[in-house]
Amino acid sequence: MIAFKSLHEMTPLEVHQLYKLRVDVFVAEQDCPYNEIDDQDANPDTRHILAIDDAPSATTVVGCARVFPTDTGSRFGRFVVRPDYRGTGLGHEIVRAGIEYTQRWPGDLVIEAQAGLVGYYSQFGLVAEGEEFLDTGIPHRRMRLRR
Repeated sequence: MIAFKSLHEMTPLEVHQLYKLRVDVFVAEQDCPYNEIDDQDANPDTRHILAIDDAPSATTVVGCARVFPTDTGSRFGRFVVRPDYRGTGLGHEIVRAGIEYTQRWPGDLVIEAQAGLVGYYSQFGLVAEGEEFLDTGIPHRRMRLRR
């Protein structure tokens, strides 16, 4: 199941699972120690995309991303899928849901993709622009979906 929630609408367990997943992947797996939790998470306009596995034994956040409006359009980021759910199509589902959600805001959708994922995001119509840059030591490219 895919759900869109502000941080204020999440249960404490969902918030914990969201942050744990992001820290497990971005900080531990990718060996990138930085402040993963930021003020954008709590902005009332930010919507967290939660991919939830509703197994009978427990409800678990297994993938996530966030979207929010900007002065010139919208942003999509902090996209992650739990390692044991990769390759299942869940990532595509999250990206498609995020792109669709951001259509409610005028202007282009912009992401800052890890350089190794430019081809992945290209499948969704996003186009790389500008030069590669380092973000927390990891090469990234800005990508845009023109609307």
